[in-house]
Amino acid sequence: MKTKAEVYQEDSEKGGFWVCPCIQVGGYYKHFDKNRIHCSSQLEVSDAVWKILNKNVCPECGHVFSGNGWDGIDTHWRAHHEDIMSYENAWELLTRNKYIEVMLESAE
Repeated sequence: MKTKAEVYQEDSEKGGFWVCPCIQVGGYYKHFDKNRIHCSSQLEVSDAVWKILNKNVCPECGHVFSGNGWDGIDTHWRAHHEDIMSYENAWELLTRNKYIEVMLESAE
């Protein structure tokens, strides 16, 4: 799964930056504004971008897993996405890097 991070400045008095995880879906990137990360310094921005680019990101909601690999995906998926697909089926597709491809095919 190909990911990228978008960084933009906070509009309010609070200041800082937002880092938004994005996943490539076909010919575009799906943005997960709901799971964007607020950063108050450029160092925090660097850390957030690094996590998005180097950790696994949930293809349904953009949650960035902070552990090693997919640590926590089973609990996360069952709590938030079981209505889309069973964890067992999703896990099989994720481990083969086929989740996005299969979901795009099923949408056609």
